[in-house]
Amino acid sequence: ARVLQEANRAQREAAVVQLETNRLQHERTNQLLEAQHETNQILVNQATQNKVEIQELRQMLNQIGKDKTSARPIRASLLLQKMTPEDDIEAYLLAFERCAERKSWPRKQWAGTVAPFLVGDAQKAYFDLEPEAVMDYSTLKAKILARAGVTPTVQAQRFHLWSYQEGKAPRSQMFDLIHLTQRWLQPENNSAARIVELVVMDRYLHALPSGIRKWVGQGDPSNTQELIALVERQIAAEELVKTTSTMAQGGAEERSRTVKGLMGMGGGKQQGSKDITNGKGVDKMIRCYRCNKPGHIAIQSPMNKEPIQCREMGDWRWDNKFIRTNGKETVALIDSGSTMTLISTSLIRPSSVNQAKK
Repeated sequence: ARVLQEANRAQREAAVVQLETNRLQHERTNQLLEAQHETNQILVNQATQNKVEIQELRQMLNQIGKDKTSARPIRASLLLQKMTPEDDIEAYLLAFERCAERKSWPRKQWAGTVAPFLVGDAQKAYFDLEPEAVMDYSTLKAKILARAGVTPTVQAQRFHLWSYQEGKAPRSQMFDLIHLTQRWLQPENNSAARIVELVVMDRYLHALPSGIRKWVGQGDPSNTQELIALVERQIAAEELVKTTSTMAQGGAEERSRTVKGLMGMGGGKQQGSKDITNGKGVDKMIRCYRCNKPGHIAIQSPMNKEPIQCREMGDWRWDNKFIRTNGKETVALIDSGSTMTLISTSLIRPSSVNQAKK
């Protein structure tokens, strides 16, 4: 029994030792895990920092490379030929752009690079630009093409004039049409909204009457607002011309009727020596220059104190009138202070001349 008790006590002590060992091992494991976690966190932070430093280093290297490229002189004379008057300006500029892109020339230097190779109107366009705008290649190109007559309107016209040609490769013709469309809409420079505006302007312009379309097209509007303003201005001008023509025609007819009445040529009156003051209609149309009252001439004015002398010119007012005699329209000089109107025999038929009063 005593041996059994000692065995049990030894077993219990062994169990306690095992528990303590397990506890110490568990604590040691936790400490190792915590240390490993801290080490991992340190490594992650260091990796992140290294990544940022690497990114900054790459940016610095890229900037240094750009600076070296910018500082490096462009030897364009080894690749480009001077433009000649026979060269197509669009093709020449396109060849320059492709060469500049292939050689990675900075775009801000394109205008200064191509300038020495320009001639004629293209060279004038370069010198006409302001110093601030001359370094912008897009502005220079637009100015050069405008001087050459290559405007967006012309590009659109070329697009509409394209037609399929039999006997020519279909694929080549498709590429030609794509090229014409790109030169008109310029997707590399214009936004989607601008391309839509160009298409709408083109459709609107082609829907206008031919007279207005020609006049508006010469104005070369750059946006819808300018296009509408040109159309409205042309319509207003046409209406003004119509109104002026109508008024002028009416005034000419009225003057003609007045002169005919004064000469006894209208309203069924007989030609001859009939006193012009006897017609009631004529009395309403004539006006005295002396008292400015209608119905009589100056010699019959109540303001006259004595007969008008031929040598006294006074304030005689001379007026040119349009008259029509035997289908001929001519200008007559009307004197409202005279009792007789003279007319050249060349304006009437000889048979109509009263020989007794010639």
